[in-house]
Amino acid sequence: MNRWALILLLALASADAAAEWVSLGDVGNVELFVDRASIVRNGDTATMWTVNALKEPGTANGATYVSLKRQDEFDCAGSRMRGLQISAHPQPLGEGRAVASEKGSGAWTAVTPEAISGALWKIACGKE
Repeated sequence: MNRWALILLLALASADAAAEWVSLGDVGNVELFVDRASIVRNGDTATMWTVNALKEPGTANGATYVSLKRQDEFDCAGSRMRGLQISAHPQPLGEGRAVASEKGSGAWTAVTPEAISGALWKIACGKE
């Protein structure tokens, strides 16, 4: 492995390890966590990472997972959001090698102010 690839891998690993997950509480059968340090704002859009800690494990590709880590994009001017990527992890808080992952559909959905989507939009867009 060349030196630059190793440096990039170490940087990504340390950025992931530095996540500071804060619980927003229980939402149905999951506990929802956000990483405020992951928020990146660019004009009227923002991206943010969240983790769903499952109350009951799930399975994908024959492997068990206990958390879902996801990155969403928020349209701060248009009050909408879309999923960019999601991955299933065998350890809490999105730790461990993903057992499954997929890209988001790219479709925007309206944010409902009273729902969890509204709370996430407020956090990502700095409206709280």
